[in-house]
Amino acid sequence: NPNLELLFEAPQLRSFQFQFQLSPRDDNEAKHTKQLIRFFKQGMSVKSSSSNVFLKAPNVFDIRYITFSDRGREIEDHPSIGRIKTAALTSCNVNYTPDGSYMTYEGEPSMTSYSIGMSFGEIEPIYADEYKDNNSPTMGF
Repeated sequence: NPNLELLFEAPQLRSFQFQFQLSPRDDNEAKHTKQLIRFFKQGMSVKSSSSNVFLKAPNVFDIRYITFSDRGREIEDHPSIGRIKTAALTSCNVNYTPDGSYMTYEGEPSMTSYSIGMSFGEIEPIYADEYKDNNSPTMGF
């Protein structure tokens, strides 16, 4: 069918957006919040080789939705949410004044709240044979 060929140009890579509000309550949480923001910003940055001639790819991430049983034991993947293949962080935006005003804590210099928006893009497409037929609404991916 030539019309079907027009619709299908290439496999599509999925993207995922996440939004988190972080509000540290003490100096220790403020320190960890800033480390977390730095981890993601640094992880999405390109790396240089030892000779500074070549560039290396940024980090990739394995994102999982997990759940726990009644006894607190980890279950492999959440059965009601689809899985995400290995992905690269393509965007990381931090709003340092999500509440609309500039407020900081004493002690560990920190904002009272941060809003982090992240976009991840899978690095390989999903193929039809990767879906599992286990009568689940998400069926694998």
